[in-house]
This record gives sequence, structure tokens and C-alpha cells, in this order.
Amino acid sequence: MTAAGEQCKVTATGTFRTNGAGGTVIYYWLRKDDSGTQAQPQQTLTIAKGDSSAHAVVTDRWTPTSSGSERLVFVGPTYPLVAQSFSCSG
Repeated sequence: MTAAGEQCKVTATGTFRTNGAGGTVIYYWLRKDDSGTQAQPQQTLTIAKGDSSAHAVVTDRWTPTSSGSERLVFVGPTYPLVAQSFSCSG
């Protein structure tokens, strides 16, 4: 975040692990601020069978117009995650 009076900037990062079954993981970032909710483009990773190591997701950087939230959404396989809120002042 930036200081009061400046634009708020958000950088969302994350990692995930699988159970080692292998397959395709599809996900996207879901942004929300007072301009609405915006789904970012879907990303796809192919995970090899037996691979249970940590995998980084694509970093999402943006400048929201207000306080809001961002959530990582897994399309396949599905896995529910809670949105992370942020506050912008100024």
C-alpha cells in the first residue's frame, strides 16, 4: 500500500500445492473495488503426477479506485478461498 493521499497499489501473490495426483490447474484473480468486480484472464498450469511441491500463481498488480478485495479462484479443480480485503486511504 502507499501513503495517504497517493494512489493505492495492490500486488497479489500466492502459491498452491496439490495432492500429487497430477493434472491441469485452472485459476484466475477476482478483483473488487467501487468500480465493480473484474475477473482477470484464466491461467493454466499442468502439474505432473507425483508433484506435490509449491507452485506460484501469476502475480496480479493493479491500482484500485477504492478499498476492496481480491480473491484467487480455482476453476479446476475447485477449491474455495476467502477474499483478502485491503484498505486505501487518502
